[in-house]
Amino acid sequence: MWWLIIPVAFYSLGILWLWLILVRNSDEPVQATDSRPAVSVVVACRNEAKTITSLLGCLAEQDYPHELLEIIIVNDRSTDRTPVAVSEFIAAGRLHSTPDIRLIYNTGSGKKSAVRLGVRSSKGELILTTDADCVVGRGWVSAMAGLFVATGADMVLGEVYQRGGRGFASRFGMMEFSALQAVSEAAVLSGHPVMCNGANMGFRRDIYMRHSGELRDDIASGDDIFLLHAVKRAGGVIRYAGGGAAAAETAGAVTAAALLRQRARWASKSFAYRDTATLTLAAATAACNAAVAAAVITGILSSNLILPATLYATRLIPDYLITYRNIKKREEHMPLPYFILSELIYPFYFVVVALLAAFPSSRRFSRHV
Repeated sequence: MWWLIIPVAFYSLGILWLWLILVRNSDEPVQATDSRPAVSVVVACRNEAKTITSLLGCLAEQDYPHELLEIIIVNDRSTDRTPVAVSEFIAAGRLHSTPDIRLIYNTGSGKKSAVRLGVRSSKGELILTTDADCVVGRGWVSAMAGLFVATGADMVLGEVYQRGGRGFASRFGMMEFSALQAVSEAAVLSGHPVMCNGANMGFRRDIYMRHSGELRDDIASGDDIFLLHAVKRAGGVIRYAGGGAAAAETAGAVTAAALLRQRARWASKSFAYRDTATLTLAAATAACNAAVAAAVITGILSSNLILPATLYATRLIPDYLITYRNIKKREEHMPLPYFILSELIYPFYFVVVALLAAFPSSRRFSRHV
C-alpha cells in the first residue's frame, strides 16, 4: 500500500509550489491613478432581509465619487422582507448624499438570471459583484477599480475573508476557506487561475456580455467560475486583489450540516468544468484525500498506522503554510490544535462532500448563492 504516498506527495508538492508563488509575490500597493471609470455594483439576493441593510450601508458609504457609482439590487423572488428592506433604505437615503441605488426584480429565476439582468440594466464600464451577507470597507470600490485601471485587467478576483465562529465546525470551515483563497490567489499569480468567488469579483461590462452565453444556465449556480473559465479561454487579463481595502468579509457556516450543504453545492459544479488547470487541481486533491482515507482505514484494520501517519505528515506542512499565510493577512490567529484536528478529519470530510455532490440527491443542497 506504500504506493498511496504518490498522490499525497504530488498534491503536497503542488501546494508547496503555490505557497512559494505567494511568498515571492508579496502584496504590492496599486499605483494611484486619477482615472475613475463608472462602476456598477450588482447584488443578486433572495431572502436576505437580515443582512442586506448592512451591505447597503457599506456600499452607500464608499469613498468613490457618487456620480460614477450605482448600486443595483436584484430581488430574486424573495419571500421575506428583502425588497421592503431595500426600498426603505433607498427612501431613507434620499435625504442624504449617496450613490444611486436601484431595486429591480428578476424576471427569471436563480442567481445567474438575476446577475445577468443586473448587468444588462447597468450603466457602468466596470461591474463589481458581492453577496447580500457580505460587508466591505469604504475603499472597496476604489481599490477594485484602481486595480482594473492600473493593470488593464478584464477581470479582477477579490479576496474574501470568512468570519470564524466559536464552534469547531465554524473554525474548520474558516480554515478550509482560507486555504481555498490562498490557492485561488496563487493560481492567478501563476498565470493559471482556477477558482473565484462571486462574493468579491469584478469584470468589464463588455467582457461579461461577450461571455454571458457560456455560463451554463442548466446548472443552478457557478456563474462566477464559469465566467472565469470563459474569460481565461478567450485570453483575457485576470488579476487578483489580495486583501487590504479590496477585501470583502462573509459569514461562515456555523454548523457541520450547513458546512456540508454549502461545500456539496460548490463541489457539484465541478463535474461541468472543462478547464485543464482546475481539473488537474481537483483530481490531485481528490486523489490525495482518497489515498489518506484509504490508508487510515487499512491501517486500523491491520493495526499498523505507520503508513497513514507518514501520509498525514507529508501533507501537514504544505497545508499549514498556505492556510496560515492567508489567515495571517488579516492579522488573525490559527490555533495549532484546531489545525491538526482539522487535518486529521479533512480526508473523510472531503470524501463525504464528494459523495454528496456526485449523486442527484445532493441537489437538495442547492440554494440561491
